Amino acid sequence: MKLPWRRTTSASRGQAMVEFALILPLLLLVLLLAIDFGRVFFGWVALNNASRIAASEAGFHPEAWEGTGNAFLQDIYQQQVVDDMNAINCEAPGGSGAWTKADVPDPVFKDVAGTFSTDPYEVGDHAQVRLPCNFTFLTPLVGGIVGDPLTIVATSEFPVKGGEINGIPIGGSTSSTAPCSDKIVPTLVGQPVQAARAAWTSAGFTGSFSPASGYDLETVTTQVTSPASSPGGCLVASATVTVATQTACIVPQLVGLKSSAGSSTYFAAGFTGSYTIDRPPNNDYTIASQSLVGGQVYLCNSNMTVYK
Repeated sequence: MKLPWRRTTSASRGQAMVEFALILPLLLLVLLLAIDFGRVFFGWVALNNASRIAASEAGFHPEAWEGTGNAFLQDIYQQQVVDDMNAINCEAPGGSGAWTKADVPDPVFKDVAGTFSTDPYEVGDHAQVRLPCNFTFLTPLVGGIVGDPLTIVATSEFPVKGGEINGIPIGGSTSSTAPCSDKIVPTLVGQPVQAARAAWTSAGFTGSFSPASGYDLETVTTQVTSPASSPGGCLVASATVTVATQTACIVPQLVGLKSSAGSSTYFAAGFTGSYTIDRPPNNDYTIASQSLVGGQVYLCNSNMTVYK
């Protein structure tokens, strides 16, 4: 004899399977929609962050786009944008896939009145960066409604607060004297050495930049010109400049100093190597020569010997 509840149980299981088969596509669609929504939201947040970082970089270095521009600083800006954009799930405009430096748009600059300005850029201007990217959906239904790929855009602005204008530091005081008929000394401190070399040449100087090579990515901590001048000052085009970094120091001129005073002067210049007085006499003597050439750049751990 068959039990009646067995038929009922089998019918219920069959009905549940049919209902599950009917609702499964809808559940999968909702799941994919949720995933796509999360991907778009993440991409939008990351895109806004990337545009803010790019606008901040442009605000600190507007001289990169002034006049003929500074290729080294532009390259730093472009590489930063490429790294940020390739870390999110948006492709470069035009369907080119991964971002390259060629896909990175230049910033634009707006003056204090809100209109787009031409260089020179001044304090109060804003650097604006607009970054678009193409978002590809996993769900064909959504792509069919809003378009696939979907272009999302982020725009950010930061005030100009760094860099130089025609070699004059932004925010510097305005001189009431007649315009400089020679070249204006740029501010090199705070820039990478390679960028400082380019800035020195862009300012119109033909004199040497020391060190002539090496230390490219180190930050300039000190600049000394010959003849002596400060940033914003006037010098002839043939003037030279020597810069120091974290590991490269400028040797002070010790000739004419007392041998004891030469020690403090040497270490005050940032050197950490030894200071040797050759055949020291009983009394402190005037330095006649030194082993490291004054005014030249050496590693900060170099050793110095002075002679009578």
